[in-house]
Amino acid sequence: MKKTAENRYPHSATLFRFCKEALEIRYDGNVKVIDQDVGAILNYDPADCSHWKKGKKNIRALATLRSIADHLSIDERLLIDIASGRVDLEEAVFEFRGYGAFSLQGKSLESLKKEFFKNPTKWQSETNQKPFEELFDVDRPSVVKAADAVIAAGNFTEAPIYLPEIYKLYPNLTLTQDDTLGSVVQVDVTGAGAEQITAIRYRGPELRPFVRFVLAKELFKHLIRVHHPIVARFIDSPAELQEIQANIFAGLILIPGKLLRKEVETIDSSIDIVLQLAETFWTSKALMNQRLRDYMEHLN
Repeated sequence: MKKTAENRYPHSATLFRFCKEALEIRYDGNVKVIDQDVGAILNYDPADCSHWKKGKKNIRALATLRSIADHLSIDERLLIDIASGRVDLEEAVFEFRGYGAFSLQGKSLESLKKEFFKNPTKWQSETNQKPFEELFDVDRPSVVKAADAVIAAGNFTEAPIYLPEIYKLYPNLTLTQDDTLGSVVQVDVTGAGAEQITAIRYRGPELRPFVRFVLAKELFKHLIRVHHPIVARFIDSPAELQEIQANIFAGLILIPGKLLRKEVETIDSSIDIVLQLAETFWTSKALMNQRLRDYMEHLN
């Protein structure tokens, strides 16, 4: 029997690791995921599972990837990107986790309400006695206004938006590439108040779509820390709310409403619309899907 070289198919091995991490995320640490749990997705016996894990088995058939997508409840296009090597493990896991909440609703809202009424002093003070509805108002129109102000300041009229150019608009904010980083993005903050300096490094050589989203969020957080006028409305927002506002802001920076509308009007509707827009704006398909839902609901 001819032996297959170990890691002959490295992208398949990456797909195996992704599936394992995806299961761990799904079970939220309540279940220990073992290799056989991954193999069970495709009804593989231990030998086939081992070959897949070691990159000896090539997993790329669309029907197989569709089976994995159904089991993990994700877009099969992400699996296709992993299997083809277009997306590495770190980016794939980020995409699986999602881009965070863009509104306060559902279980998150109910849990927050329960905690607020049980312990209101966690958010309220003698000088701030706002009721829950006012305290946790996302105020999306103001987030849109802040993002539009940034885009206008940079005079951006075409997609994609160049984040290094946006960072240059703010003197106390720097962005540099550092291939020695262990993490994808590292944020170093020094000083205090309006003089606070934020130095952000990212691992290159290129700005991947998910890194661009992280950097757009960090821009919002920097503006909050230095009390920039365009985000004055959010400076005293609870941390839970600022995280949602940062997600909305990042989506609006990377995919401004006016530019999105402009691109949609000229797009080829006979081809995958989400893919075309994602490539135009240098974002992931997952974020573009989220932004399109957001745009359809609010029309900006």
